[in-house]
Amino acid sequence: MVESNGAVVGDSGFTASSRIIQDFNGKWIVGYTRFLGVCSLFEAELWDILDGILILLNKGYRRAITMTDNLEVAQNLEDLDLEDSRIAILSRTQQILRSEEEWKIKHIARDINLIADRLAKLGLNWKTSLQVLNQVPKEVEDLLQADSINNWLMNL
Repeated sequence: MVESNGAVVGDSGFTASSRIIQDFNGKWIVGYTRFLGVCSLFEAELWDILDGILILLNKGYRRAITMTDNLEVAQNLEDLDLEDSRIAILSRTQQILRSEEEWKIKHIARDINLIADRLAKLGLNWKTSLQVLNQVPKEVEDLLQADSINNWLMNL
């Protein structure tokens, strides 16, 4: 299971996050967007990762690689010894990661997250608190197809 995320701050100052969850062959499992209102990009990324973990746990998955293009978030989540975090969502996410041994956090380049970034921009427009997407939205089909072709070429 591989997750990649996106979070954006619009011109209005409102924030949205999104995540796509794919199997190791790049097949879409689920995606989601969340409109967060006003919060920091750091908090938006944390909400995004926590939502992804909870959705996967609810679907019965017990391991995943969670990718984020936010180095600060990746470093904070990898440091599971941060017991005294004053950010509740960081503490909650770390608590789940500690209890589930097969969850990994990986920092990736921003240009790998194009699909999730486009979904996050859609989340700004949709303004729904959490919208789970069991089917690929037409707005990201082109990026998903291009991503599949790139993955196939890289594995030749």
